[in-house]
Amino acid sequence: MYSLPGGQVLSFGELMMRLSPQVGLRVEQTPSFDVNFGGAEANVASSLAYQGDDAAYLTVLPQNRLADRALRGLRALGVDTSRVLRAGDRMGMYVFEPGSSERPNSVVYDRKYSAMSMASAEDFGWDALLDGVGTFYVSGITPAISPELALACRQALVACRERGVATVCDLNYRGKMWAPEQAQAVMRELLPYVDVCIANDEDASASLGIDEGVGSLEHGIEETEGYVRVARDVCERFGCKVVASVIRDIRSVEDSDWMGMLYDAGSDEVTLSPVHHVHVLEGVGAGDAFGAGLVHALLAGWAEQETIDYAIAASVLKLGVRGDTNYVTEAEIRAAASKGSGARVAR
Repeated sequence: MYSLPGGQVLSFGELMMRLSPQVGLRVEQTPSFDVNFGGAEANVASSLAYQGDDAAYLTVLPQNRLADRALRGLRALGVDTSRVLRAGDRMGMYVFEPGSSERPNSVVYDRKYSAMSMASAEDFGWDALLDGVGTFYVSGITPAISPELALACRQALVACRERGVATVCDLNYRGKMWAPEQAQAVMRELLPYVDVCIANDEDASASLGIDEGVGSLEHGIEETEGYVRVARDVCERFGCKVVASVIRDIRSVEDSDWMGMLYDAGSDEVTLSPVHHVHVLEGVGAGDAFGAGLVHALLAGWAEQETIDYAIAASVLKLGVRGDTNYVTEAEIRAAASKGSGARVAR
């Protein structure tokens, strides 16, 4: 089984302020908003630090009190923020409105002209930024922000390959940020430099143009064999060593089944987790929690079954935590990993 090397894990992405209406209210109704800070790669870094790993975070933020508050929160969790660049005029923001029953979750982005979106690829000196780093983590959200950040991601991944730094990429397609044609043009260039790929639901189809008939949010677990074909295809086309996926059956915003799939190209072995029947408190950051759980397990060098059981348990625990950060420990994740309804048959 492939494992990640020792050293610090550096996560690269945009940190944003999150506003949410009061519980049960829509944006049009709420008299006030709860404030949190997060973003895919920041969520991964904070979750890794909470599990006891050496995690660092890289972003671009303005020199103001909002950004200071956000960074204090990450540092309080144990995240190294010493590489964060301070530039620009504003911090990106998004509004998350929790859904209910048949009404889906809703997200409104306000990140245009943010410090991160205005950054140039030349702002990032990767030789210095990668010093002491063993694993580099990024998601498809970061290159979607701007062409300059897409270039920065490519330069980072190339530098990692040259330095022997392991790389993890969550495809994390966001239709509100770019079209599949744009995503594929960029992500197909990045994937040859990626060791561990995370591809959930529609990600492989939208980001890479690999369509094996998977991506159903209502009957994903029935499509498990398709996910296995996607994983093999990703490894054959791009040379990734590992592909992991969250596979879901979503009946409503609050009620769903979650399962994890792990494919190791070296052994051509597929490993499936037990299925977890979940009542969802808030559906934000569960994919990021899966990524952090996966990285934690690969850093520890665990066997395939233990790795995917742990990663999916980290993900489903996040569904019971409000906010972007997964405030759960390794011990809590291990306990949850033993509570699935039984392992499924790998093909």
